[in-house]
Amino acid sequence: MSQDIVQWLIDHYGQEQFQPGLTRMKRALEFVHFELQNKTIITIAGTNGKGETTLRLSSLLQKKTFCTWISPHIERITERFVSEEGEISLSELETLIFECHEKVKQEKYELSFYEFLFFVFCHWAHQKSPEFLLLEVGLGGRLDAVNVFDADIVLLPSISRDHQEFLGNRYDKILGEKLALLRPTTTLISFLDLHYLRERTESLVNTVGAKHLDLNTVYQTKNWDFSRRNQLLARAAFSSLEGNKPKESVEIETLALEHRGEVLNLGREWIFFGSHNPDGLRKLIQFLHSGNYTFTRPPFDRVIVSFSRRDPRDLKVMVRMLKLSGLGKITLTSFPHPKAASSEVMESLASQEGLDFAQNIESYVHGKNEGPCLVLGSYYFMGHMQFLIRGKR
Repeated sequence: MSQDIVQWLIDHYGQEQFQPGLTRMKRALEFVHFELQNKTIITIAGTNGKGETTLRLSSLLQKKTFCTWISPHIERITERFVSEEGEISLSELETLIFECHEKVKQEKYELSFYEFLFFVFCHWAHQKSPEFLLLEVGLGGRLDAVNVFDADIVLLPSISRDHQEFLGNRYDKILGEKLALLRPTTTLISFLDLHYLRERTESLVNTVGAKHLDLNTVYQTKNWDFSRRNQLLARAAFSSLEGNKPKESVEIETLALEHRGEVLNLGREWIFFGSHNPDGLRKLIQFLHSGNYTFTRPPFDRVIVSFSRRDPRDLKVMVRMLKLSGLGKITLTSFPHPKAASSEVMESLASQEGLDFAQNIESYVHGKNEGPCLVLGSYYFMGHMQFLIRGKR
């Protein structure tokens, strides 16, 4: 079972915590680095929108051969390993994990949970030898494991404040962490909101000597919502890989996105959207009120929310946004995970804003209400809720 292998990984590599630095990863990947570096590498960075942009581009590349690294997973650990054939099978992944673990022990590599899984991914990609590697940054960029590879294309959908203890609390510092992925041979494709960030990006790109395509210059008169911007970013990357310029006029799909915007119909309609920081939640609320999707419009019968641990000020801002969002009746809850905000914190926030708090969210999952339910917050919470709804991993 997927959960069994996750527990095995935790037992051997610890909880998934960010451990900045590239030295460990460079040493561990010496045996595959040269061959993988010769692939066309697309690295996806940014505060919000990485997951959607990555999966949109993977979808566009279905007629090519590729391996995609995604982090974190929501329900199944196999979600992190995707090729043109789909997710890796659990049996194949388990075999790779145990083979790579033996190599780690033999060579005495010191890797974190995240680094070890990326090590496994690179081993898998080395075996498959695809044309393209799509690498989603886990956190930041400069010191994330994926930065051991020189990217041919870097995609940057957004910059906002998140993980401030590692990246700083100023937009220019956060942007600098992301753009440390650039090399003189890299093409950056960005779609940033703030004019200040666009100017700063241009300056940093020129300093590195990289190329830059700012999609704001292509779509000057359009006020795209965040999901459409992510899709246009993915399409621009695909056009670049094909040797073409992005089209100024393009049809926009409205299909919900697997894992990052998944819809389950199991007794009732369950709609999942990860939104783990204030800027991401603000954009999501705008998106849900725009009607640019295929599922039920707000207000929903119920909106169930829980967050990971983060700055209490951010949590308060997000809960206040939800209270004023018009999405539906808000219920806050907690969930069992090392990175989850505590039950006490979530209950206190609910009390402060006059919102419902569910000590045991399973009562809502298996209750009699049949209207559509929106589930928001931490990606880890998305996985927990899908486990409760499906009843299995």
